[in-house]
Amino acid sequence: MAGSRSKRKHRRATMATTIEKLPDHLLFDILIRVPARTLAQMRSVSRPLNALLSEPSFIKSHLHRSIKSDDEILLVFKHLYSFEVTAHRSSSPHLELRNFIQFPYIGLHEFIGAVNGLICLQLVTGNEYFIQIWNPSISALLEPSQISISREYRTSLRFGFDPCNDDYKIVRLSHLPTDVVLVHVYSMRKGCWKLITERFLSYLWRSGEDKVCGDGHDGHLHWLCYHGADHKIETIVAFDLGTERMSEIGLPVDKMGRKNVLGVLGGKLCLMSCLEDHNCEVWLMNEYGNAESWAKHHVFSQFSANNMRPLGFTLSNEFLFATSEVLSMYDPVAAKVKSFMFKVGRGRHAKVVPYVDSLVWITPDKRKRCSGKRMVTTSKS
Repeated sequence: MAGSRSKRKHRRATMATTIEKLPDHLLFDILIRVPARTLAQMRSVSRPLNALLSEPSFIKSHLHRSIKSDDEILLVFKHLYSFEVTAHRSSSPHLELRNFIQFPYIGLHEFIGAVNGLICLQLVTGNEYFIQIWNPSISALLEPSQISISREYRTSLRFGFDPCNDDYKIVRLSHLPTDVVLVHVYSMRKGCWKLITERFLSYLWRSGEDKVCGDGHDGHLHWLCYHGADHKIETIVAFDLGTERMSEIGLPVDKMGRKNVLGVLGGKLCLMSCLEDHNCEVWLMNEYGNAESWAKHHVFSQFSANNMRPLGFTLSNEFLFATSEVLSMYDPVAAKVKSFMFKVGRGRHAKVVPYVDSLVWITPDKRKRCSGKRMVTTSKS
């Protein structure tokens, strides 16, 4: 036993010496191609290597390369409350990558959002709900502290990245019986929740099945909401994760009252609208926040909109939808449909998100602290 430990220690020392002799640019070019799980294990090899792998610039470069990978892997969360998730290559979605991913806990999970390889979930255990931020690439899990909000209140959760502060945030809306909406924000970097004092206009947001997949990557979160006396007029309510303020974005004028779903296409906010003529239109907002910049980008006439539910787009801009209980993806360039070959309950609550190999650590920065009256509670660290 002692001999085995000695050999392992010697191998690690030899590896560290060999790696550290490489020129910095060559070492960087090699390591950026290594999977995140292996890099996480290599942090213990030596202090210089740990310092390099912990550098924000290296983590961002590794992440950028992962996002731009041609061999995209998609994670399918099949139901609203389920721990069933499968992985598939976008080139062959009918095949499942077995044992590729496993939840950290057995239980019922609701998918909240995913960005830069981090996945936000809500774990349901009995009568309790716990929010989790999970990086499956390095098997890291963070469970923020909970907010005491009555379950009688209607709530909505979103998860996104704040590039201004290099922070990941959870936003929780709670609709009170008095028609007031509370806005709580969790900062992963600071490790705490705070209450936003700005009054949120009393819109009625759509149900969770219409949440944007891929939302929050550009520092904004979005809700498709109703407003007006009869709650029939649709609009988009946006939340800026940097300034932590709400704003409203109008839909294309002729899309009011249609069957609409928000999405992200090519890094831009898009609107998928199922029309009465059975077509599905995709509108792209070319200038963020400017309702006049909406432009029609696609018209999918190959599928009956009455029998189709748009689910969004992949990172390679393939259109995801569910029809006849089968989950499918359509390549507009090749005009080709590929199916996942399993039923998803008419796709009503299915979520499809890209798996991104990520070194983003999820431990709150202990140097950062919430302060002032806006702080609600502190996180477990």
